[in-house]
Amino acid sequence: MPDIVLEQLRFTKWVGVGGSVVIALAGVMFLWAGTTISPGWPWYAFGIIAIAFGIVATIRTPRARVTLSDDHMTVFGQFWSRTVPRRAITSITPWPFIKWTDSHGRKHSTPVTVLNARGALPKFAQHALDGRRTLHKWAGVGGDYLDDAR
Repeated sequence: MPDIVLEQLRFTKWVGVGGSVVIALAGVMFLWAGTTISPGWPWYAFGIIAIAFGIVATIRTPRARVTLSDDHMTVFGQFWSRTVPRRAITSITPWPFIKWTDSHGRKHSTPVTVLNARGALPKFAQHALDGRRTLHKWAGVGGDYLDDAR
């Protein structure tokens, strides 16, 4: 069976990139403020953190997705990726988060941000709901209220 890929809509992907660029530019403004308006290390620290955060998010946001294979899923998020064995998934929460247990018995919760559409316009909420339905069907577990398009 070929992999199933769940992605964001193109519009939401680029809105995320735009927000990330704004954060990086805010970091540049913090650096500028630290050299001209109110010199001091806090401005530099905020600036460097914001620039780094913005650059990483700008690069990773368009690549955010969930790939469902025969025996595992890989969640590619804005800041990290995680592979979860299919048999380890215990439930899916409304956010959605994937609840799973590793081979050592430790419980984990992995966010699936590409399927979150709380407060979104109907087109975006429907896209996320369709993705959550696909994820539920693939995982074979319950836990989410699929009729809620939030």
